[in-house]
Amino acid sequence: MRNYDAIVIGTGHSGLIGAFYLARAGWRVLMLERRDLVGGTCVTEEIFPGYRGSSVANASHSLDPQIVRDMELARFGLRFRHPELGSLTMFSDGRALAPWRDRERRHAEIVKFARSERDPDGFYGVLDFFRTVARQMDVSFYDPPPSFASVAARFRTPSQQRAFEQVMFGSVADILEEHLDSPELQAFFAGTAVATNLVGPRTPGSAYLLLQRPLWEESMRRAGTQDDNDLMMRNGAPLGGIGAVTGAMAASCRALGVEIRTGAEVTKVLCEDARATGVVLADGTELRARRVLSNASAKLTLTRLLGPADLGEELYRQAEAISVKGSSAKVHLALDGTPRFAAATSAAENELFLGTNFRVAPSLEVLQHAYAEAVAGRWTDRPTITGIIDSAHDPSLTPSGCHFVSLSVRGVPYHLAHGTWEEQKDDLGKAVVATLEEHIPNLSQVLADYHVYSPLDLEREFALPEGNGAHGDIVPGHIFDSRPMPGCAGSRTPVPGLYLCGVGTWPGNFMSGVTGYNAARHMLADA
Repeated sequence: MRNYDAIVIGTGHSGLIGAFYLARAGWRVLMLERRDLVGGTCVTEEIFPGYRGSSVANASHSLDPQIVRDMELARFGLRFRHPELGSLTMFSDGRALAPWRDRERRHAEIVKFARSERDPDGFYGVLDFFRTVARQMDVSFYDPPPSFASVAARFRTPSQQRAFEQVMFGSVADILEEHLDSPELQAFFAGTAVATNLVGPRTPGSAYLLLQRPLWEESMRRAGTQDDNDLMMRNGAPLGGIGAVTGAMAASCRALGVEIRTGAEVTKVLCEDARATGVVLADGTELRARRVLSNASAKLTLTRLLGPADLGEELYRQAEAISVKGSSAKVHLALDGTPRFAAATSAAENELFLGTNFRVAPSLEVLQHAYAEAVAGRWTDRPTITGIIDSAHDPSLTPSGCHFVSLSVRGVPYHLAHGTWEEQKDDLGKAVVATLEEHIPNLSQVLADYHVYSPLDLEREFALPEGNGAHGDIVPGHIFDSRPMPGCAGSRTPVPGLYLCGVGTWPGNFMSGVTGYNAARHMLADA
């Protein structure tokens, strides 16, 4: 039996990044993936015959540029297009807010939606508010997670304390309404604040997610890797869909000698003499290593791959209590033709809209209603939707003249008050199509097929607990040294030799890759 220096559970982007840095340091690394495809939730798949696209995760604009350079992803085939427009937010009256990269053009767009004289300045006032809080917070995503108390102590003046309390204990609606009168401009920000989290815009703590990007910007600025962008977003679309990113990462790992096995489900982390020594596969195979790195969710790792005897009764109970409330579903569309956005004023503008991340988030009220329904175990027939059309950048993904649309649907409960997901997911798909057709009037004419992943499907197929793509909401109480839980923060676990690198660990931050980078650094330091 071959012994490894490290075994990595799961081949999501963070696991691949962790494996790369370990292998670059000379470690013998084995990666194990339960599915037959490398990439975790960051995969490009053929959902319909001849139609391929990003099936779960959509966006990679947070990817750490230093990681991209270190892994030489361009050398391994990764190519990006950088569209002129980074996002599009669509409203019930048929209009849409397009925040152009050019500041003058963007200002004119904002003025179109202003309801008062303060709205244009208020739009940038919201951005400045969160940047100011991020700078005062003085937190680096590359450092070990701080305590809540130590961060709070950095806000010393009355105005600083108020800002901190607004973000941590107030709601995003409170902050937005303090700066803006326009319902559309409020919805532009609120749609981001409630993405992935089971919160509404009026839920206490719902503002924190808007702080995540400026905190990341500050972390990269200190590291010398930051490209300033006054909308706090990079516009980058990987050719080949999101799976092109993890595909290049896997190739980079293999070039360093990393062994990657698919169809290899890990069912247990082996522990001997109170430390992790390897894993057991579903077929009973035992594999040994000096260190184990889990890219699976923290809750799954700590409660299913370990037992109370491994973790200790108290910490095991705490791990079982990690909150991972589901709030998302996925809907995929196969289009036999080109969608036409109602808000597009010309064919050229429609072409730009095709290549951007678009969102249906009409107002604070619609977002709050979706949350209230989800809490009650229902999904609204007017869901909040974010989507991307990979084939707009890479026509090779679909038949000629056709498109693949990947939609993330928010405010969708894992636990239904009545019925089952097998009974309801087709109706959810129809509701999503009907909602989107209000903004893409020719949708029914070009729709060839649709496919739905319910929150339960996401859990079963991709090991996402309750379908939660963040492995647990990124909100106060689940950040800093409480992510994933007190006593097990960051990548190190109470079990020597076992480390975590999934998005459920601090700092979360979706597809930045920083959790994998940090885990590898800690493993190398502990060796």
